[in-house]
Amino acid sequence: MSSKLQTVLALVNTAAIAGVGLTLAGHQRASDEAMEELRAQVRRANASTDANLADRRAAAETAMRLWAANAARPSTAPHARPGTPEAAPSGEAVAAEDSGDGDVPPPPPIRPPPASFEQSRTRVFNAFAAEPVDGDWSASASRTLDDAFRAHLPGTSRVKSLECRATLCRVELVHRAQADHGAFLMNGLRTWPGSVFIANEAQEGNDYVVTLLASKEGTNPPL
Repeated sequence: MSSKLQTVLALVNTAAIAGVGLTLAGHQRASDEAMEELRAQVRRANASTDANLADRRAAAETAMRLWAANAARPSTAPHARPGTPEAAPSGEAVAAEDSGDGDVPPPPPIRPPPASFEQSRTRVFNAFAAEPVDGDWSASASRTLDDAFRAHLPGTSRVKSLECRATLCRVELVHRAQADHGAFLMNGLRTWPGSVFIANEAQEGNDYVVTLLASKEGTNPPL
């Protein structure tokens, strides 16, 4: 390579390096000028006594933080070519999004409304009427209830009827007042091992009549 050609290449390289240096210096000056302007905004915000002092100061300081973060972080995101549309989701992807039935729990089953008191009372009465008589259990249950009534019924109350079958006993009690029935329920049936269903309470003349059904231990009336 001739000396003249080497000299020309050296001059070209020097000019290129100088151009890059000038460009970087220009960017640095622009950044320094922007930074100085932001600092001036903060100083003016600090010196201001206007009613919006706090808002303008916060805005200026936020701008400085954003500028510093952007200046320190080089942009690495690829530039999208103008006019290039984004790829549309494939049909399989759309179908996968739509077919999310397995992630959604099924609705809870619809439960029937609870039975009313009248319905429960009818069921218990019908169950008692349809029951056969278990001689051993009915005799034992009748004695247990009779002993409880004798021990806890008020002196003005009496047993109108008592009948036991296979798992249920039907009892009618007569009180002089409703308060007598409440006191009896608190203590009178504690010795009974099963559940008790108060089927009916009615004022009949001077008598307050209560009908109850007592179920065998381990069973419940069909409410």
